[in-house]
Amino acid sequence: MSFLEATLRADLQGHARRVSSVSLARDAAQALSGSLDRTLRLWEIPSGRCLRVLEGHTSDVNAVALSRDGRWALSGSGEVVTGEKLLRLWDARTGQPARDFLGHEAEVSAVGFGSDGAVAVSASADATVRVWEVASGRCLRVLKGHGGWVRAATMTPSGDAIVSGSMDGTLRVWDARTGQCKRLLDGHGDNVYAVACSRDGTHALSGSRDRTIRLWDLRSGRCVRVLEGHADVVRSVGYADDGEWALSGGEDRTVRLWEVRTGRCAWTGKTTGLALSVALSADRRWALAATYDRHVLLWELRWS
Repeated sequence: MSFLEATLRADLQGHARRVSSVSLARDAAQALSGSLDRTLRLWEIPSGRCLRVLEGHTSDVNAVALSRDGRWALSGSGEVVTGEKLLRLWDARTGQPARDFLGHEAEVSAVGFGSDGAVAVSASADATVRVWEVASGRCLRVLKGHGGWVRAATMTPSGDAIVSGSMDGTLRVWDARTGQCKRLLDGHGDNVYAVACSRDGTHALSGSRDRTIRLWDLRSGRCVRVLEGHADVVRSVGYADDGEWALSGGEDRTVRLWEVRTGRCAWTGKTTGLALSVALSADRRWALAATYDRHVLLWELRWS
């Protein structure tokens, strides 16, 4: 299948400040965004209609995630409750908070669900990754080893491993069940801001302040390929389900579609503000980007 073109279908407006994070449900019927205006917004795709506003945070919303079935939303912030930083679980159908997860000692920079929705992961400026039981909000494990702010963390679809990226310039692969670091991935020349895993769990993509994206073989720890094209910090990366295509967003105000196998950039979309977060639908039909200047942009991708 070959990429043909991308068409901007919607500019989702409503946030009053910078949009820090976006996430798509697996069926791409809904999208979630989080902002420094302290709110989350749930959007209908492809109409771009705002379905509901999730309010309650008293500090910036730095990261959001939708469960694969779209039932639950998760957010991370710099908000302090009883001296600890907050993650919040929301019922996406009603917009009401379900429970809070407490434990991080500095602001939360990334959140994500495991494939089955039973566990969640988070990353923080306290240099740790935490694994949570969603049903109870209980912290199952604290993963320590990074030497700086952990900006990204994601769980492999099988649930066996967690991959994290840090401002110490490295990625770490962790055993999700024991919390032990299995492998250190070293190769970027600067802070790592973004991580995404392939659906089969064999590879990961990382984005860095060094302006590159690296493709890693998680079985060997080897860097397979370096994807170059961004002219500034790469802030976000996302995989399609087939593992053949990926999306990235950067501070060069572009969103880029990549053929992973070759490292070829097939399309570059322009944004008016820094592209801080991106999401690519499982079927590669939709590309979503959150920008510094308060926009959430939705493109439809056409394939032959």
